[in-house]
Amino acid sequence: MNMSYKLSEQDDILLVSIRGNPSVDDIKHILDETRDASGYSHNARLWDFREATFNFSQHEIIDIADYASDADDRPARVALLVSEDLAFGVSRIYEAFRHNNLTRIHVFRDKALAITWLQE
Repeated sequence: MNMSYKLSEQDDILLVSIRGNPSVDDIKHILDETRDASGYSHNARLWDFREATFNFSQHEIIDIADYASDADDRPARVALLVSEDLAFGVSRIYEAFRHNNLTRIHVFRDKALAITWLQE
């Protein structure tokens, strides 16, 4: 299955909606796009993985977490929205390996709760 993604904004939250089966490089590319000079300077980001398939090894999760941590240079909140048990577990592993003190990460199954947390 191919991967696609969409960036949008809602109430000063950057929404990253991912469909399909993203690779490590896909996730890194999206991370770069959300940080480039195109104007995405949001301190609240919601990554919606409800329509994505997770096939990441622990090594790949750590690689993505390191990549994301190294690039963050401002305080932020990042909510990961998932629906499947496997995706929830993988996302919690990512949350544990994310080592940047500037960014708070939390995994959610409910979009309204994720948005409320991002707006706190």
